[in-house]
Amino acid sequence: MKKSFLGTVAIIVAMSMAVLTGCGSSGTTETKAAGGEAKAEAGGAADAGAAASDWTWERSIEIVCPWGKDGGADTTLRAFATALEKEIGVKVDVSNKSGAGGVTGVQFASSQPADGYTYLLCTQSPMLAQITGATDFDVYGSIKPLCQLVNDVNVFVAGKDEPYNNMEELKEYLKANPGSVKCGVMAITGLDTACVQGVFDGEVEAVAYTEGSQLNADIVGGHINLGCEGPAEVSAMVESGDMKVIGACTDKPLTLAGWENVQTTADINNETTYGPARGIFYIPGTPDAAIKAFEAAAEKAVASDSFQEFCKQQGLDQRQGWLNTADYTAEWDSDYQNLTALFGTK
Repeated sequence: MKKSFLGTVAIIVAMSMAVLTGCGSSGTTETKAAGGEAKAEAGGAADAGAAASDWTWERSIEIVCPWGKDGGADTTLRAFATALEKEIGVKVDVSNKSGAGGVTGVQFASSQPADGYTYLLCTQSPMLAQITGATDFDVYGSIKPLCQLVNDVNVFVAGKDEPYNNMEELKEYLKANPGSVKCGVMAITGLDTACVQGVFDGEVEAVAYTEGSQLNADIVGGHINLGCEGPAEVSAMVESGDMKVIGACTDKPLTLAGWENVQTTADINNETTYGPARGIFYIPGTPDAAIKAFEAAAEKAVASDSFQEFCKQQGLDQRQGWLNTADYTAEWDSDYQNLTALFGTK
């Protein structure tokens, strides 16, 4: 997921600052561990001495989604929340707090009481906004990884009438028609824009959308040339023939039915394979036992037939999904270091 394209730093930073200047922040929820367990140190992972059995869920929990409804993050979280409810025995509420490329939702979640009843779904994108200097908010320091649910891939799609059908043809088209292609993304500071820049090295302009439905309508209608999205967001339109898949940001062929011959970035000797790893995060200071209890329940929820079937239907089975707290923390820290090396402004 972490590949190099150093020449894109200035472009992403410039676009990021233009889009996020003036974007605001926000604020939600509350609880109590059975027996009054000690809280984790701020910034630390759950203490090895805490056990899931030390925690009793006393009321509903909230998981914040820092993007709007019906996108890949929202649908993934809602499928997970349904499966999680069966494991923890209390209601799981999903709250959408979109804005500033996901940063607004991170700010909102991190401002809530660290009592074990508020969590956050996040990807690397808000952290990338911090790294590029698009926001002064400390995304990396304000939330901590609890578990990874899925690791999606990014694909490039085009309307059926665009004059290219794969990555090689698109590259040739760009040579003959410089500056003529624009690609819709959901966040100028996100991994989708990083993919656009990494693959096309400034030859394709990224254009930010606030709603995935509008982006898809514009692709189908021929109002924008490309979109960089996940398979789930475009599969229906690809199946209907209104869209075609131009390429995938992966180093291995896709196994999705009908997508096996889609060209990958590896096929054109490009190393860009960024994709959103969607996981759950907790607020530093959350009781250790709550973290352990959530992790244990989440592992069962992710392994459930219902969630696995959802992943299969949505094309979220192309990469390893589940990571526990320790492994996800290591991956998150590695992403931070690598993305900082590539895109850091300092």
